[in-house]
Amino acid sequence: MQTVEPTGEIHESADVFPMLPEDELQELAVDIKTNGLIHPIVLDDAGTLIDGRNRLAACRIAGVEPTYASLNGSDPVAYILSANIARRNLTKGQRAMAVAKLLLSSNGSQAEGAQSSGVSQQRVSQANTVIRNAPELADAVMAGTMPLNDAYAQARQRKDEKETRQEQAMRTERDLAALRIHAPDLADLVAEERIALRDAVAAKRQRDEEERREREDVTQTTARAVVNLWAILVQGPDRIADRWVDGINRQKDYGEMTEHLWTGDGLRTLADQIVQFAAAADRRGGLH
Repeated sequence: MQTVEPTGEIHESADVFPMLPEDELQELAVDIKTNGLIHPIVLDDAGTLIDGRNRLAACRIAGVEPTYASLNGSDPVAYILSANIARRNLTKGQRAMAVAKLLLSSNGSQAEGAQSSGVSQQRVSQANTVIRNAPELADAVMAGTMPLNDAYAQARQRKDEKETRQEQAMRTERDLAALRIHAPDLADLVAEERIALRDAVAAKRQRDEEERREREDVTQTTARAVVNLWAILVQGPDRIADRWVDGINRQKDYGEMTEHLWTGDGLRTLADQIVQFAAAADRRGGLH
């Protein structure tokens, strides 16, 4: 290692590991004052502090001028991880959290980080979940005041709740978008806060059900009418006409609403309506 001049800056990855408690820092200062700084402060090639924050602080307390050494191009993140894992008495949860935090800045893989720290990739993944969903608990894990398992359980619960809220928001937007297309009047009522979205959706479903039943009724009624009419007319127009005219002349109580049908013009009008009905059916794709 070559000696370089410090810039006073600290590498962001070095801040992952907490400083020593005040009493331990004082003990380190006494040792340095008595025995000198055995391990120099490590800087990168630009003079940024890579390792030795506690030693540097202890030197200032002890009034000892620190010495520095350079990485000479070594990977700073790998060095920080290796030095702190080896030197500190960390639990596996703390190690996993340190790896997960370092990976955020280094873009390294969880597998490599887990292998270098001696913890499982699953633990590193759990730590990553804590960082992303409960960052204040990540600091507690690093400080040793909370086990990783407990922090992960809380972070996982927050993640599930967040995903549930997101799913609800997406469902709400989908329902409202569907109302805007298929029931704009109900969508307007929701926008004006005159009706709750769930009630508007329920009303739309009721409409759909009523329309479905109406379609079924019309289909069944029309089908029966067509079948009955065909069954009669297939016997022969002349024969049916004779019976029709005789029957109509003898009985005039079919009702005023259908009285116009009891004439030749009425039947021709009916036939025209059937032709139009057939044409409309063809436009809709026809009956196959």
